[in-house]
Amino acid sequence: MPSVQQIQQQRQQILADLAQLEQVRRGSLTEQMVETVGRDGRRHQRGPYPLYTFKEAGQTISRRLTDPAQLPLYRQQIQQGRRFQELTAQLLRLGEALSDQAVISAAEKKTSKPKSKSNSKPAGSSNG
Repeated sequence: MPSVQQIQQQRQQILADLAQLEQVRRGSLTEQMVETVGRDGRRHQRGPYPLYTFKEAGQTISRRLTDPAQLPLYRQQIQQGRRFQELTAQLLRLGEALSDQAVISAAEKKTSKPKSKSNSKPAGSSNG
């Protein structure tokens, strides 16, 4: 089990890494094909169109990206968002480890206290 100091050092490194993340985005990029029916009644597929999707309040939100120049930026932001999620998960694990260490330390302090003598006689009492 790592020491408290080692855990705190790891925690500080993660916080520093988190501070470097500025543009984060959750979700993913996919390609969408759109099926249309022509005047002649035939079905045609158009696309693929880049689609950005993410979850918001339990619902999937999708946005079609109309500018192909945005794709690299979205990819980078999504990658940073995933890195953010990884780092916060690690931070949570380290926080739990620090909490476990604090509980163990408190239990050790509690059990290592010297016991008081309860058999001592109060002053002025006599046995007789």
